[in-house]
Amino acid sequence: MAIPAVRVALWLAGVRLRVVGRERLQAGQNYLFMPNHQSNVDAPVVLLALGRDARMMAKASLFRIPLLGQALRLAHFVPIVREDREAAIASVGQAAEALRRGLDFVVFPEGTRSRDGQLLELKKGPFFMALEGGVPVVPVRIDGSRRVMRRGERVIHPGHVDVQILEPIDPAPLGGPEEARREQVRERVRSALQPSLTGPASCVTPE
Repeated sequence: MAIPAVRVALWLAGVRLRVVGRERLQAGQNYLFMPNHQSNVDAPVVLLALGRDARMMAKASLFRIPLLGQALRLAHFVPIVREDREAAIASVGQAAEALRRGLDFVVFPEGTRSRDGQLLELKKGPFFMALEGGVPVVPVRIDGSRRVMRRGERVIHPGHVDVQILEPIDPAPLGGPEEARREQVRERVRSALQPSLTGPASCVTPE
């Protein structure tokens, strides 16, 4: 129900999406999507660009807001408290369980927004989630969201945001102990998210 509202809100703000790579996703397969993170608009942009019924982690404080909190719980979003390590680990486990139930999930592996657009160090938790959830990881490269809304800004500026859905990475065939497999996936995601977006794009919001 939220997707049409997101679509209209971005269009009214003058944000236009160009999306490539949806054909890489298989029907009937759920995924853990890992986008780079530069802006507050990244979350709605990714949810709209994927065209799937995906869930996300959200700050625990959002769940205390009347109506919004109830809506997030009903949608199976997972609250996370980054300052509390044990609570954060529990949240990762909860998200992994959602993956095992067949839900799509989006997590920003950098953990916070990049100030200069450069990819930050990727946290370990999302890759633990991928192995525990037993699903392919899909890197998603976002370009242009920082120009639309920089970190610290409260205003969304008109502009184009490019979203590229990259080749899924299946952790299952990777050999070695679990920690080594997590590092292999993390390195593949880091390498995939580094280059700039190229290739043809299709507009998914009205011009």
